[in-house]
Amino acid sequence: MKAFLFGIAAFFLGLFIWLFCHDYNLHHMHYNQLRTVAEESSVAATLFTYPQEEREGRIVFNQVEGHKAITAMLIAMLKTDDSLSPVEGSYWQDKITYTAYFFDDSNTSYPQTFTDPETGFRFVIQRSSVIVTVNAGKARYTINGTVDNTANIRSAAHEIVGW
Repeated sequence: MKAFLFGIAAFFLGLFIWLFCHDYNLHHMHYNQLRTVAEESSVAATLFTYPQEEREGRIVFNQVEGHKAITAMLIAMLKTDDSLSPVEGSYWQDKITYTAYFFDDSNTSYPQTFTDPETGFRFVIQRSSVIVTVNAGKARYTINGTVDNTANIRSAAHEIVGW
């Protein structure tokens, strides 16, 4: 009887460890993907500038179109609906939020140091840049309470080089 109980206890302990490792590895993969999403979103936002300002040798971002591009990237890469709420098959469970910071020739003197208030991400702005901070909320864990499940937030910046 002792062997049977020990066997059952060992089975459940092994199952718990396997689930924890699976959740940890899955979270690590999606957290790295969140960095890529932030990078691609900032790149997409830098594509939209005002052509009349470019003719005068200045870079000024079209922030309305930049926000639309960021939202489109989040929808495509994080499997969300139009309101940035995760759909079936998405890893994330909370509504996705983001903050975009546009630094261009109309509102910035270069160089300038920027520190993101949510992540502590530091970036020296030397050219026109867009910084995007994506907050994906809590991770999806099989066994809740095994880890500190705080919000997953990543920041990334893209600057226009060679202008």
